[in-house]
Amino acid sequence: MARTAARRSGAEDEELIEAERVDQEEMQAAAPAISDGRRRRQAKRGIIQIAESAAAVRKDRPTPSARQEAPRSRNFIVRFVQNTREYFREVGVELRKVAWPTREEVNRLTRIVLIVTVVSSIFLGAVSFVFGFLTTQIAENSQLATISTLALVIVVAGLWLFKDRLFRAE
Repeated sequence: MARTAARRSGAEDEELIEAERVDQEEMQAAAPAISDGRRRRQAKRGIIQIAESAAAVRKDRPTPSARQEAPRSRNFIVRFVQNTREYFREVGVELRKVAWPTREEVNRLTRIVLIVTVVSSIFLGAVSFVFGFLTTQIAENSQLATISTLALVIVVAGLWLFKDRLFRAE
């Protein structure tokens, strides 16, 4: 019984290699998108293969800036004028990027600010009045005012010290 080994020709080898490469590309295309760092880690572990063209090529020079640098003068006044002009030009560019609120949003937010300001001023005025009244009563040697002031200070200090335990957000 003679065994004959079927040898593949070079063209068949190339076709198989090409078919395998196409299959691998299809698998990579079907795979979910992953970050470059993850792709490098997987390639290092041998999970995936990175084609030579896709490998990062290190450049031995910095990438040039897209904006051409204007030549800088050595004169202080000229530099000052150039820097001021560049500053206002960049301010204009940034202001064009701003998403300005509508008139309704401005009115609504203005009302909110005014209401919060009025409420906080009334609260602070009341606190100031109470402490001012208690201070004058203590100055006039009123024992009731002294005891109530001390009790108020102790309660406020206790609430402040134990605020995390008392008002825990869950």
